[in-house]
Amino acid sequence: MFRKSDNGLQERTMPRLPGGFSLPPFGLHQWLALVIVCIALWAVGLLWLGLQAGSSWTQGWRQDIRFHIYLEQADAPRLQALADKLAKVPGVAGVRIVPIEETRTWLDTWLGGSAGVARELLAALPGTIEVTPGLHGGEFLYADLADTAKAFGASINQGEAHLVQAQRVIARVESLLWFGTLIIGLAMIIIISNTLRMTLLARADEVQLMRLLGAGEWFVRMPFLLEGGLLGAGAGMFAWLLLWPPLIAVGDWLQQLNADVSGFALFLPLLLGGALVGWLGALLATTRMASENTSAA
Repeated sequence: MFRKSDNGLQERTMPRLPGGFSLPPFGLHQWLALVIVCIALWAVGLLWLGLQAGSSWTQGWRQDIRFHIYLEQADAPRLQALADKLAKVPGVAGVRIVPIEETRTWLDTWLGGSAGVARELLAALPGTIEVTPGLHGGEFLYADLADTAKAFGASINQGEAHLVQAQRVIARVESLLWFGTLIIGLAMIIIISNTLRMTLLARADEVQLMRLLGAGEWFVRMPFLLEGGLLGAGAGMFAWLLLWPPLIAVGDWLQQLNADVSGFALFLPLLLGGALVGWLGALLATTRMASENTSAA
């Protein structure tokens, strides 16, 4: 926006906000800060989308996961005793001894109807117990099952341990991601604070004049606080829009994994999170300004 001065020249003015506040000029330093904060928020958003996909994937197969325990040379009483012991392990929802007929049917299907080979393999196979974990099985359920099986000379399927470990890894990654988000947030606060600090130094005479005319401390600081909030919110908005190209690019792959990922879920966190770090950065910059003016007085 421009207005004519007394000498006929056009001067640039910033739009006025409710209450008589006017935003400081939005120059090169502000644009650079917006781009940097946008990239940081975009990276954080991508990491949270990845965690969301991983959590959705593990939750999908967790409902169908079964642990299989094998007992060599198993007679019916030993197999039943092991099944009863496994049923008492905390976090176990159900225990089932796999019938020999079920194993024979699976072998016939897997071998394509080679009945002779299936009979030889069936005679060599150990007894199998299938354990269904509960929804709140606990972190140490697999280890408890392995210890119980070991006491009977049985073994647990090692490949199924990787599924359990995947969920533990995702839980640890989530904790690290919260810590990383906090560190990145502090860095964004410092960037916005330094950017607005330069604006304050450029308008030091104008700020001093406002104070001489009787403007209160918060009246002087409010435009910069509003600018910091708008700068952070704008960066959050652009970061959210930039999440969609990579999300669309891997959409088919996520669909194959049955991973439910929603970009809309990050809209408010990025928008409000960006506004918060922008406002805190502006608050830090204007607090330093107020403390210096107080000490100078």
